[in-house]
Amino acid sequence: MPYDPSRITKGYEEYVAGVRARLSDDVIEDALERYMFGAYDRYELMEALDLDYIGMTHELIAVYQPMRPEPDAVEEARQTEMVRMILNGEVVPIELRQPASWRTVKN
Repeated sequence: MPYDPSRITKGYEEYVAGVRARLSDDVIEDALERYMFGAYDRYELMEALDLDYIGMTHELIAVYQPMRPEPDAVEEARQTEMVRMILNGEVVPIELRQPASWRTVKN
């Protein structure tokens, strides 16, 4: 995830430079990856990078291009089937309405 200054939006150069002056690229990259993989929410990301403006998170994502998690094929298939059923006027069973991550495991 290399830093790419050519991707900085005009007018944000000073802000990106300010973040890079306070934090190393490794720290910025780590925080962005944690955010992309769901370990941080946007407020935790802003706190970790000491940002005052949510737009800077989007700018840093564009500049650093962090890795994104692979899509969950099972979840995408569930959503596709659910949408198909809704568009065809069918009743969607409860097990399709809820993602697997919402279901609790009973021992």
